[in-house]
Amino acid sequence: MSAPSTHPPSAPLGGLLALLPVGKKRRLIGGMALVAAGACYYQHAKAQARARRRRQADGARAGSKGGSPGKRRGGGGGSKALKELLPLLLRVAGRKVLVIALLAVARTALSNRLARLQGFLFRAAFLRRVPLFARNLSENLVLCGVAAALEATSRSWVSYMELGWRRFLTARLHGAYFADMTYYKLSYVDRRIDSPEQRICEDVPKLASGLADLTRELVAATVDAAFYAWQLKRYSGTHRYTAAILAYVFGVGSFMAVASPNFGGLFKKQQALEGVHRQLQTRLRANAESVAFYRGIAREGELLRSSFRDVIQHQARVLGKQWHFGMVQDFLLKYLGATVAVYLIIGPFFKGHMRPENTVQGRAQMLSNMRYHTSVIISLFGAMGTLGSSSRKLMKLGAYAERIREMERVMKEIKAGGATGSMGAAEGQVLSSEDAIVFEEAVVVTPGNATLVRDLSLRVPAGTNLLVTGPNGAGKSSLFRVLGGLWPLTRGRIYKPGGGSDDAEGGLSHDIFYVPQRPYVTQGSLQEQLIYPLPATAERRIPDDQLRQLLRTVDLEHLLDRDGGAEGAVNWGEVLSLGEQQRLGMARLFYHRPKFAILDECTSGVTVDMEERFCELVKDMGCTCVTISHRPALMAFHDLVLSLDGEGGWSLHPGHRSLEAKQEAAAHAGAKGGVDTREGPGMPTPSQPDSCSGKARGSDAEAVLQGMTAGKRRRQRGRGKQGRDAQEEAEEELGDGNEGFSELVIARAPPASAADRRLQAWAPRMGLKPAKLSSIARWKSVLAILSGDRQWLVRVSSVAGVVVLRTLLQDRIANLNGRSVDLVLRQDLPGFVRLIGVSVLQSVASAVLAPSLRHVADMLALNWRARLTRSAFAKYLVGNTFYTTSQLAGMQDIDQRLTRDIERLCDELAALIPTMVKPVVDIAWFSWQLWRLTGRRGMLILYLYTALGWGSLRAVTPDFGGLLKKELALEGNFRNAHGRLRTHAESVAFFGGGTREGSQITAAFAQLTAHLRALVGHRWAYGTADDFFAKQLPHNVTWLLTLLYALDQTGDFGDTAVQGALVHRLRYLASVVTQNFSAFGELLALPKRFAEISGGITRVSEALEVIDKSARLDATTTAAAAHRANEGGKATESIQLREVDVVTPVGKLLARKLDLEVQPGPGRSLLVTGPNGSGKTSVFRMLAGLWPLPDGLVHCPGSAAADLAAMAALGERPAVFYVPQKPYTTPGTLRDQVLYPLAMAQIMGPRYKAGSGRDDLDAELLELMGVVRLRYLLEREGGWDARKEWGEVLSLGEQQRLGMARLFFHRPLFGVLDECTNATSVDIEEQLYQHAASLGITLITITQRTALVKFHNRELRMVGEGEGDWELREIHASRLAGTQEGKSVGAPRVHFKDTT
Repeated sequence: MSAPSTHPPSAPLGGLLALLPVGKKRRLIGGMALVAAGACYYQHAKAQARARRRRQADGARAGSKGGSPGKRRGGGGGSKALKELLPLLLRVAGRKVLVIALLAVARTALSNRLARLQGFLFRAAFLRRVPLFARNLSENLVLCGVAAALEATSRSWVSYMELGWRRFLTARLHGAYFADMTYYKLSYVDRRIDSPEQRICEDVPKLASGLADLTRELVAATVDAAFYAWQLKRYSGTHRYTAAILAYVFGVGSFMAVASPNFGGLFKKQQALEGVHRQLQTRLRANAESVAFYRGIAREGELLRSSFRDVIQHQARVLGKQWHFGMVQDFLLKYLGATVAVYLIIGPFFKGHMRPENTVQGRAQMLSNMRYHTSVIISLFGAMGTLGSSSRKLMKLGAYAERIREMERVMKEIKAGGATGSMGAAEGQVLSSEDAIVFEEAVVVTPGNATLVRDLSLRVPAGTNLLVTGPNGAGKSSLFRVLGGLWPLTRGRIYKPGGGSDDAEGGLSHDIFYVPQRPYVTQGSLQEQLIYPLPATAERRIPDDQLRQLLRTVDLEHLLDRDGGAEGAVNWGEVLSLGEQQRLGMARLFYHRPKFAILDECTSGVTVDMEERFCELVKDMGCTCVTISHRPALMAFHDLVLSLDGEGGWSLHPGHRSLEAKQEAAAHAGAKGGVDTREGPGMPTPSQPDSCSGKARGSDAEAVLQGMTAGKRRRQRGRGKQGRDAQEEAEEELGDGNEGFSELVIARAPPASAADRRLQAWAPRMGLKPAKLSSIARWKSVLAILSGDRQWLVRVSSVAGVVVLRTLLQDRIANLNGRSVDLVLRQDLPGFVRLIGVSVLQSVASAVLAPSLRHVADMLALNWRARLTRSAFAKYLVGNTFYTTSQLAGMQDIDQRLTRDIERLCDELAALIPTMVKPVVDIAWFSWQLWRLTGRRGMLILYLYTALGWGSLRAVTPDFGGLLKKELALEGNFRNAHGRLRTHAESVAFFGGGTREGSQITAAFAQLTAHLRALVGHRWAYGTADDFFAKQLPHNVTWLLTLLYALDQTGDFGDTAVQGALVHRLRYLASVVTQNFSAFGELLALPKRFAEISGGITRVSEALEVIDKSARLDATTTAAAAHRANEGGKATESIQLREVDVVTPVGKLLARKLDLEVQPGPGRSLLVTGPNGSGKTSVFRMLAGLWPLPDGLVHCPGSAAADLAAMAALGERPAVFYVPQKPYTTPGTLRDQVLYPLAMAQIMGPRYKAGSGRDDLDAELLELMGVVRLRYLLEREGGWDARKEWGEVLSLGEQQRLGMARLFFHRPLFGVLDECTNATSVDIEEQLYQHAASLGITLITITQRTALVKFHNRELRMVGEGEGDWELREIHASRLAGTQEGKSVGAPRVHFKDTT
């Protein structure tokens, strides 16, 4: 810690005030104040005018994007939120604040002693008394070492306080967030808070960091103000100086607080825009495969680029406001204030009691007193300035605090059970029951206030299986969201095991287990997957033999043979297919063995045989099932059927199991001579009074129920044929609803060969990993991008230009400061007055240059961020690069690297430029001045010390690059864990897994904070050495050079003119040496800065490298496919795979020498079947170009990425359209969902007439919505222009039907359907396939549903689980089914009536 600077920031304008009469003095001060006020008012009025011009556009944009009702336009909310949080934070950090205060007292006392010693050293050098100088210098040297340790200790305690506050705020938010399923309700029910993970992971650390730094500043300023006010009163005998400083600082500070723009609102909006952009990045990464299949990257890329433009433009506006306001603020608080300070410093030495005696000793004492008096005034002025100018920082912190408090308030309201979002207050009750699930007059209402089920009364006792059916969006899953407590029960009562007030965990308790359609698998071991949601402890560890048996039950025993076995940590969501994940979910059910199981379409991705096996196992386990399904085969395992219509109506029907039981009982009774026709207890009649017929969607519900019932009859007929012998050995008769059809094997995979082992060694994923490059190579790769812009040299030159001007201004100020002391020593008032004009100009220049340098650096950071991000986007958002980067290369934190890491890196690099340029300019200029004053000796001392300091600092510098890289990686893991929870919030909530997920996220946060705490220790050791060698010790060398210079001077030192000239040169020399050492100190700190930045450079460089490799692989794959297609001869419109080896990117062989061709046209559709994990979807990943092709030939007509847009522009049908397994809904309107991946502008021109095109488009879309039975969405959701988060609003079945509407709208030659209708009912599924056939779309379907066989005439069957075998089968009318002559395979006679 150095002594306070003795150089006033401006030349002594206040000396003029000392010479003027009182009246003129007041008028002059008043005039200056009016000028300053006028300048402030002008800037404020200008800012207000700009704000008014933007207000309408900003309001419209905010309205279109939605937002939290809690958002405020002004900054009052932020101030209130900060006041609410401060008492809590101070209570937590009370001891740390006390320690920081004690350290501040010690620092101030030490600074005061050092200031005294500065005066003593200057006096000794002036008098050239070497022994006295040596004693003072020795004491100064020791105190500088203490000051360095004290400063580093103070910074460490501030860092510990910041870390403690971050832990406290994060734990406080986590405590409410993980409890009572708030993590689900906040985003999916209430929806008032946008990006909760952004607030926890970004706003909290920024608030903690900013508040800790501000606390240290305010504590130090308070101590300094109190101490130096007392010191000033002690030796001046008056409080006049303190009162003048206080009045000026707080007067100007109050005015600036009123005139300041609304920085709180600006910073809050900036964080909201950053959150939107980050969420879009995360969304693209999470849905990479679906977007790649849709070829929707152009649409997603435009959304990302648009959100990024919003971020950059808003930040540029904020920086502009900060620049303009900063110039006014600096002028008033620093430079105009410096005039007041100079008056207070110089005045007493011209005419007060501190005026020097006319002797050498008297002048020497005056110099010592002036040095100390200057330190006191400057320190007091600085302390009060800090206290009075903190409004802008408080507004920024208030913006973060308000976002955090908004989240806390909403979570508190959710916990209290009050109104949630647009839903009314819940009046229903959830009570406990031992052995039954009971609904009494229950009403189910969506978060959008739509009533799905009205007055449901139903009892499901243990042992009675319930099947829930109905059209998509009818409320089947919603009923169990209410049962699980995810949604509030609007009215009525629910009784369930584990319900009532003792249900602390939430979800469906341990007696009721939930198995969702898209299973939730955690990142961890197999043991953890099965035990979930219970914590994985040693007591719960599943024995190896039991674990193997459990996995064998669901045909997943092979997972134990993977690397790591049962204990290896794996991201199972990436490794397993949907069907394998569903089987793992069933194994989880078999492990927990609950009383009741809620099965929500949880077997849609497995075969019918395996589905039936699961039902038998659940039955043998004694578990009561409540099943949501559209599969008719499951009717045989249920006693009750609850049919919902989605408009409040419901009906109960007997299930097949209860009917069979009654028939068996009747037959048994008949054998005994009588028939008992009494109903069993609780057995419903076939239709309850609340029947759903006669309503808008009632026919949909009846059609679903009829399809389920008909499925039972078809199944019974199929069973009757199983005993029949086939006519021909090679022909396989089909049953299970496909009677009248048979299959004939027409091709098989060739036998395995030695070449298969070579293929298994082919692993392109390894080639996508970042290379092990040196730090220099990483720097070059990033700087090559930043320097590729022709404007970068202009921007860097502007920084250098401002730095040069600032250096020249500092030299001029140093010279004038020395001159002013000379004039005071000689009491030359006329000469002092002549300096005033130059001083005023310097004050204005200083007020412009300092904020300008900050602004230029900030704009440079913004431009570099834009350049790096756009450079990454240029490849990342083209073709399939985004998919390859995250899925094949495995860079799962690519969103973190492209957002937070790039932002932080560019901020640090831009801050580095002035830090590099300024020392070079300062050394060049001030070294020349030092040479002029001291010659070779001074230069030698300077450079010897610099070499010594550099070597010493290098020896104690830790690996800051590695430490920072680890910090960024841990930050990314913490953020990704929160993003994962939000994505899977519903499944976690059903499981009651909030505590488990919370413990995992808390563990990730604990790793981060442990690393940050260790980093504080590293920085303390380095900070002590850095402060001593770079800041404290140079002051002592400066005084040594000052003494040597004074000893070299000759002349009559009794002459006042000689003394004045000597003082002038000594002061100027001290400034020159100080500037040199300051510059060299900044250079000495550069290795640490470079090391810290290297961590960010490495992460960003790795991301850019992987993106570049992925882009090259994507281009190579596309080029190779085109080349092979050209080699194949004349281009055709067929899809061809010629001797293709389907190999995963990690080298696993899935299909050997696959050879098939699909021609467009009616009756030529292809069915793809096989066990889970056998490679069905992988075939089409290669067809779509998502995976590279090891060998063979793939021909896909119109496979270019721009095919869909190009065909739309020409008004022609596209060649291929993929409908992926995982539905994807894009941000936008309901109309956008159907048009995806094209925008409306791409559709209108070629397809519709000018003028009436919009109406024609909407009419066509309305017809399509009728085909997929989603017309009711227009009324329910608010029309075509409604903007919602459609993935949250629509059920899975509705999303799948919307995907089929996209297919019908684009009308391609080929439609590739990857299990995209498994959540729809049988009747709707068949209607969708019929409509596709009527449009002339040749289908290639991946499915487990045997009912779809009749819509295809060839089947590609993947044999085994990833063994490489396959069979191509021909489907035709069975020769044994003479009664079915005339039935068309391509378009079966199945008729439905559209009632929507």
